[in-house]
Amino acid sequence: MARRISEERVTLNIMEWLVLNGWHIVTFDYPKSGIGHMLHPNSIDKTEKNKNGIIPDIIATKDNIAVFFENKDRFYELDFDKLFEIKTQNNFSDSLSQLLSGYSISKIVYGIGIPEEKKHIEKSIKQLDKIDFLITTDDNKNVKVHFDIENVF
Repeated sequence: MARRISEERVTLNIMEWLVLNGWHIVTFDYPKSGIGHMLHPNSIDKTEKNKNGIIPDIIATKDNIAVFFENKDRFYELDFDKLFEIKTQNNFSDSLSQLLSGYSISKIVYGIGIPEEKKHIEKSIKQLDKIDFLITTDDNKNVKVHFDIENVF
């Protein structure tokens, strides 16, 4: 049985691909590293600063577009739900606006990065109504765009 590509490798491959395609990496995070930028929900209680905060795996910009990635080493439905909530409820808009304040952003798109594995792709395709893009990668650093409703890639 083949070894599963790690979430860290998914993130590294996608970041390298983004940079090669003219994207600027604003922030990134590896699993459990704590190096990423924490986004706080709007109207947070200042005494509970990190409560319900999220750390995106990658946020990158190009032209006037920002892309917001959640990456995993497998299909993970909760990330689809989380991105759908962030996208539709704008519950992190203040933090995102602050993070991206140095850029002229007119659109933020939200998507998932996973390994190029048939079973994970098939499960992810059933959740496309919750995200703007689905990207996969493999051990050879190949990156494939499976879905891109906003045509940003």
